[in-house]
Amino acid sequence: MTMPSARPRVKVVLTGSLVREGNRIVDASSTVTLVEALGQFVLVDTGAPRTSNRLVKSLRTMKINLSSIGYIVNTHLHIDHCGCNDLFENARTYAHVLERPPVGTVRISGETTLLHGVSLVPSPGHSAGSMSVLVEAEKKYAICGDAIPTRANYESHVPPFINIDAKLALASMDVLTSWADVVIPGHDSPFGVVRKK
Repeated sequence: MTMPSARPRVKVVLTGSLVREGNRIVDASSTVTLVEALGQFVLVDTGAPRTSNRLVKSLRTMKINLSSIGYIVNTHLHIDHCGCNDLFENARTYAHVLERPPVGTVRISGETTLLHGVSLVPSPGHSAGSMSVLVEAEKKYAICGDAIPTRANYESHVPPFINIDAKLALASMDVLTSWADVVIPGHDSPFGVVRKK
């Protein structure tokens, strides 16, 4: 009998996307990330409804049954991040209380340990109740949702295009990138954080 790994493991299930026409975002679907910690499966965001078939196919390729997902963490409750929540009937869903989550959702208000090595932290700015998932795996991963939507936001140090408070959004970005080795953004591929020497 094999024992579950003591350190969590992180795997991107679907890479998110943004489609722009000029200054308008006309289509979006979030990155979906799987965290395995002590034999438990956590899905961070579930993507837009239109990506449900791709999500199911990707999880099957990884040999993960929908019924084995025990936790869903929504970084916030915009439909491009929570549109496939209903696929996971056995999962407990977590969201920040300021997102006004539906009945049955576990409401988070401050920093919370979900599982060993997996923490939920508020990262407001894009929305009032935005939060990120910090995972201490072989590296430190920050799964950021739209607190850091793309690599370009990090490299240019600009807040998310859609935000309720640009200064607050930048402060959240700074906290996340000061902690993380790897950022998994809301609508882009993972990238490493560059430390200034």
